[in-house]
Amino acid sequence: MKKLNSTEQLSVSRQFSTLLQAGLPLLDTVSLMHMNDVANHLKRGQSLSSSFEKLGFDMFCVGLIKTGEMSGALAKSFIQIETYLNKKIQINRKIKKALHYPIVVILTSCTILWAMLLWVIPSFEQMFANFQTELPRPTLILIQTSHWLKNYWMMIGLVLIFSLLICFQIWQRCLPIQQKTDFLLCRLPIIGPIRKASLLAQWSRNISTLLASGMPILEAMRQTALISNDWLTFKLCSDLDNLLSQGWSLTDSLSRLKAQTYFLNAAQLQLIKVGESSGELCSMLELISTQASDQLDELVDSLTQSLEPLLMVIMGLIIGTLVISLYLPIFEMGQIL
Repeated sequence: MKKLNSTEQLSVSRQFSTLLQAGLPLLDTVSLMHMNDVANHLKRGQSLSSSFEKLGFDMFCVGLIKTGEMSGALAKSFIQIETYLNKKIQINRKIKKALHYPIVVILTSCTILWAMLLWVIPSFEQMFANFQTELPRPTLILIQTSHWLKNYWMMIGLVLIFSLLICFQIWQRCLPIQQKTDFLLCRLPIIGPIRKASLLAQWSRNISTLLASGMPILEAMRQTALISNDWLTFKLCSDLDNLLSQGWSLTDSLSRLKAQTYFLNAAQLQLIKVGESSGELCSMLELISTQASDQLDELVDSLTQSLEPLLMVIMGLIIGTLVISLYLPIFEMGQIL
């Protein structure tokens, strides 16, 4: 089966939701959508959730489908999946939006710097060879850097590639490094608040969706832990699962864990307490998710607005330093003449 990306998963879920709500039987829905592999699996007695797992569907969505199959509310599960995937795609777009501009500016600066060191500076060096005077120190350093880069650029590239591969292998195989990195990212000045808002929006929406589907809170925590792609959420869900299993309420469990060290603050803990007391925990978690998404929007916009002038200044300083270093000998020759 061809693996589906998040956008394709959202499209499939939306179609399933519409057709099932219209009262169409499951096999007819699958046939109408021309999902022959899924239809064959269903005819062999396999579950829809296992078929969607083979399609590469998010494990959280697979869990919701399993719940819908057991409860007989498959159409409702697909509505929840549609909401979940839509919010997940939106959050990912917000994070990419925050990273897009800095990456473009940095790559542009590096490309300009590379071109100047390899092609522009050597042409100036030939002109400087006719000068009957010693070149300024900044210009000499620039020329020496150009020579070094021209002679060893292949070696530098290979070292960088091998270093990245080694770091990637270490990252994949060393779980303690992954854990420490995930916790460290949330403590950084600029990245930390954005990451916390993203994790909070995802965590609260996941729990809310699973509880709304009729899943017990213990199972919801375990399911969220299994599908989490960061260690911070995984540890929070695992610790909560341990305390909830001992009979503690969600509010008391979060208080005992000092949830502020994760990505929850006092106001959000109060909302969870109110929701748990009033029986409206799903609504309160949904509200927390909405607030976190709004905060994420504000943080991303603020970061983009702050980075634009800062990166332009840095880029200007780099290019300006290079240009001044190149033209410094010409300025000095003009003063001598």
